[in-house]
Amino acid sequence: MFATQSSILQTGNSSTGRFQWLDSVRGIAVIWIALFHCLLSYGGESLPWPIWFDSFSGFVQQCAQGAAFGNYSCAVEGIIAAIIQRGALGVGVFILFSGFGLTYSLVKRGGFETSWAVWYRRHLTRLFPVYWLAHLVFLVSPFAVLNDPIDYRFLLSLLGERVYPVDKMFFYFVPAWWFLGLLIQLYIVFPLLFKLMQRLGWVKYLGLCILLCAGTRYVLTFVVEANGYYAMGAFFVCRLWEFAAGMALGKLMGETPEGTLGRLLSWKGFFAGAILCTLGVVTNRPDFLYSFSDGLMAMGLSVILIHVAYRLDRIPGLGRCLAWGGVYSYSIYLFHQPYVMYAGEKLRPYSLGVFLIFASAVMVMIALVSMCFEHTVNRAINRFLR
Repeated sequence: MFATQSSILQTGNSSTGRFQWLDSVRGIAVIWIALFHCLLSYGGESLPWPIWFDSFSGFVQQCAQGAAFGNYSCAVEGIIAAIIQRGALGVGVFILFSGFGLTYSLVKRGGFETSWAVWYRRHLTRLFPVYWLAHLVFLVSPFAVLNDPIDYRFLLSLLGERVYPVDKMFFYFVPAWWFLGLLIQLYIVFPLLFKLMQRLGWVKYLGLCILLCAGTRYVLTFVVEANGYYAMGAFFVCRLWEFAAGMALGKLMGETPEGTLGRLLSWKGFFAGAILCTLGVVTNRPDFLYSFSDGLMAMGLSVILIHVAYRLDRIPGLGRCLAWGGVYSYSIYLFHQPYVMYAGEKLRPYSLGVFLIFASAVMVMIALVSMCFEHTVNRAINRFLR
């Protein structure tokens, strides 16, 4: 699940079952997504999209005509832009670690201490207040890109209904908020999924969810030819693979944390993640293989980012900053898109290097303000509930 301000930041296991490297993974993912949205607004038409092997040389030649250091600086900019253009992959990482967070906390406590109703209330009170505040902020904010009118859909969005009708609600107001609609669906079915995993074991459970997810994606995309938003996340079964993989990882980390983390951080674990991510890229094509793409990429990329985050945590200051970004990743995700898109539009006349500098500065400001919002709201909710 998205982290909240109550998380304890440390490299090892904390009293609340949190890990600093895990928060760092979330921090990397949310920054990656935000920079992707900013770049999308900045260069969706002027940049090759995406920058790939066949378009990289053309980008470098065009860029080098006015660059201070010629092909070298443009090659660096092109590599950075190509990486940022894949920022949408960070969503799969969030889905996976949503399942991880929910499951790990239960496994460490030995199951549910209270009723499911109390569990729902506790988690939904973390989701909705900050989400409602984001709606109100964007209603009065002068520096935000909002392309949709305020109509009946605004009330539906406040309720977390971002699924039906899918063509009007999925990307309404703030397109990035489609993820909340998926998250609510997964929260609703999580008790059933958790009980099923306890009964089957994590191996059979994960295999069943993979088959169910891939089969549903295939039927909706190629048989029924339904709206592509369903496969993207409007129907939770289409992203169940990532969520179930996170649940399986949460169970393993809760029962054998040292052995599981050791396998993940080994070179064998890294290469396994790289292979899965590569298979996800290869299968991302307009045929039946697309049914497997998102799940493979999310699993592989999550392992790779765990390696990256675990090593960045050893750099004084950097790891802690990334971890704080992960702690408040929920509010950053909610508040970032309209502002980074506004910044991207304003930076269009400038070079990609200038864009990267100013986009990073904008991201820092958005993160700081988002942290203040989430911290304040959570304190108020805690006092109210007490």
